Amino acid sequence: MDRPRPLFTDGWNSFWHFFFGMIATKYFIVVILFVAYQCQDIHEKNIMIDLGEFALGYAFAKAL
Repeated sequence: MDRPRPLFTDGWNSFWHFFFGMIATKYFIVVILFVAYQCQDIHEKNIMIDLGEFALGYAFAKAL
């Protein structure tokens, strides 16, 4: 089985996960939409990494 990729190694895709996490601090609907989008493909091996990048963006924006 392939291993998941490390955090922030997917270029623009990782940037957008982080950015949407930051936006979610202002608009909670983004959390619901992002998680629903990520859960569309339950066999995606990087789902936890994508959610982690999102959570880090959320935490970063909350800390500011």
